[in-house]
Amino acid sequence: MSYAPPRRGLPPLLLAALYAGAVLLPMVLGWTTGHQRVGMRAAAGCGIAAAVMIFLQMISSGRFEAISGRIGIDVTMAFHKWAAPAALVLALGHLALLVGPPDAERPHRLARRLDMLLQPDLAEAWAALALLALLVVLALLRDRLPIRYELWRASHALGALALCGALLWHILSDGRGLAGSPTLWLIFAAGVGLPALGVYARRLRASPATDWRAAETRLVAERLWEVTLDPPPGQNLDFRAGQFAWLAFAGHRLPLYDHPFSIASAPGEPRLRFLIQEAGDFTRRIGALPPGTRVALDAPHGSFGLDPHGPGGILLIAGGVGIAPVLSILADLARVGCRRPVRLIYAGRSPEAMVPPAFYGPACDALGIEPLLLADRGAAAAGMGPAPLTEGHLRMSLVGLDPQQCDVLLCGPGPMMTMATDCLAGLGVPLSHIGYERFSYDAGSLSAKDRRILAGIAALWAVIAALLLAYSFA
Repeated sequence: MSYAPPRRGLPPLLLAALYAGAVLLPMVLGWTTGHQRVGMRAAAGCGIAAAVMIFLQMISSGRFEAISGRIGIDVTMAFHKWAAPAALVLALGHLALLVGPPDAERPHRLARRLDMLLQPDLAEAWAALALLALLVVLALLRDRLPIRYELWRASHALGALALCGALLWHILSDGRGLAGSPTLWLIFAAGVGLPALGVYARRLRASPATDWRAAETRLVAERLWEVTLDPPPGQNLDFRAGQFAWLAFAGHRLPLYDHPFSIASAPGEPRLRFLIQEAGDFTRRIGALPPGTRVALDAPHGSFGLDPHGPGGILLIAGGVGIAPVLSILADLARVGCRRPVRLIYAGRSPEAMVPPAFYGPACDALGIEPLLLADRGAAAAGMGPAPLTEGHLRMSLVGLDPQQCDVLLCGPGPMMTMATDCLAGLGVPLSHIGYERFSYDAGSLSAKDRRILAGIAALWAVIAALLLAYSFA
């Protein structure tokens, strides 16, 4: 009994091969042309790789299901974040190799090279390098900058467009060391730039008649709001339980105003429900959202979810507002008559900060679930267990289930997901059966699954480095 659209997206290994192939293609086309000296070929190779990686950033931002449908938007965005510093390193390598090392036998060589690179006709190259460095620094410091999210996104998008324009100008006007014809680079830039710009154009062209409408906004827990949306007339949304949507409120059309929120309602329900926690400058105002407010919706996105009819048991673990996609999955499992044994762990900082049982009780009753509820404070008075989540809680939840066949979905704070992932792996659950979305790999400890993901990214960089070496010494 299947109702949801099939999972889209290219397999991870194919994506990696296509990425490496895009870096290699201009080198292959220019293999027998250009400078023959190792240093100059290495400079050209670094420039090619940096240019390709910068252009590919346009389509690795998480909006394209062909890219993120299988690997997850969290992995896609992590790759996007760390590909830019890698491209910056290659761009600096391109510059350093063009300058070359000092030569005692030719003391004026270094000065001549620097003078050549500082000529006015290379202004676009220096502009591209400066923009790339600025974008990397601002992205890495995003959480520490005292500016609004929308302003940062606008500056990032405009800076990226300016960077790609300056880079393309440099390639076409002075890219003799970059292999491949100008036509190839124009086609490549258009092939990645037009789809990225199409995201903005599609939203700007959208008719107000396609907007959803805020039906109700109510406080359901401490600093936690439920926002219910009515669909446009005659329309609905096909999605898989566990996915999320980009929402732009009050008629804003540009994706700069989009905010990602997990869908808390189950597929097939006439309305969409979201749980939004007061956390930033935008979400602190969500309680004042008036009924009838127009909401632009870009959905569905994300690979968080599971097969209701697969083998083995299901363990759902939610922390804080991470209960939102779990509510969608629970309701969907009940709706399709899931026969797999299901367990639920729900933890929060206090009973008052957790959604009431009315949100998950009916689905739990239908599935025969006795949820394990944990709270950091006030647990005893509310009949809950004491938080934090421990290995004992996980071990107890796996009683009666085959760990090798069990599917686990986690959604909550990073430390909780790290602890649960490593404990479950130690209890026999394969890492491939543990699903979650982590949007920051540079804060706190990483789980074994995180390290596997980052190792895969590092392996791709190693492949690109090997391609550069092969090109340099060919």
